[in-house]
Amino acid sequence: MDGLPEQFPTDGRTAFTGLVCPECSGNLVVSAQQDHVFFHCRVGHTFGIVELVLAKESALETAVWRAVFSFEELAALVADLDSHGLADWCGPDNCRARKELAEEQAKRLRGIIEADRPLTERSPGNGEIRMGPS
Repeated sequence: MDGLPEQFPTDGRTAFTGLVCPECSGNLVVSAQQDHVFFHCRVGHTFGIVELVLAKESALETAVWRAVFSFEELAALVADLDSHGLADWCGPDNCRARKELAEEQAKRLRGIIEADRPLTERSPGNGEIRMGPS
């Protein structure tokens, strides 16, 4: 999958990208004016290069956390159904296996979040954002 078009636009022209807006999931269009590159969607969300990368990282982290919480909630629900004697629909052993699997998936995703922090940092003093490994 290509994120940027093969022919990068110049002189105020625009081109569709293979990317979606991190705020609304609409298609992103890229445009370039002199040394400035901008991405915008149909709704009007606009990003520079650094802002787009940071917004994509933030959206990804939010999505992974949602998945973690969904797995944890599923584990709690299935465990509670079992403890209240309401596991007949799948059988107690199957409910316990589902709970354990959901807990394991949540643990794996938490590990990914903790081990794979975005490669950004703020430089002390001037507030600039530098892209690269810390």
